[in-house]
Amino acid sequence: MQLWTLIDTLRRNVDKHVWPCYAFPMKKSESIEQIRRRFRREWLLVGVDRLDPHTQVPLRGRLLAHSPHRNEMYDRWTDVKELSVVLYSEKTLPQGYAVAFRA
Repeated sequence: MQLWTLIDTLRRNVDKHVWPCYAFPMKKSESIEQIRRRFRREWLLVGVDRLDPHTQVPLRGRLLAHSPHRNEMYDRWTDVKELSVVLYSEKTLPQGYAVAFRA
């Protein structure tokens, strides 16, 4: 874990008393499915590199952060300036969650 990530994680945990979010300043583009397969029951923040031209579904990207807590990803998402998406690693959402879209 890089120093700036560790400092940011500690600061956020002291302020919010939550589990840490793990940030990855990755440059390698991977398919969304490859990224999802690496994690079990986690929320993923992915910088989008390629969209399907017809459906606008993300096809490739870079993992920016992950956490078992959705709110951690939404908090981190506000700092991301590039095209990005928050995904759940599993095919179905946890009980009690729903999907919302924003245009």
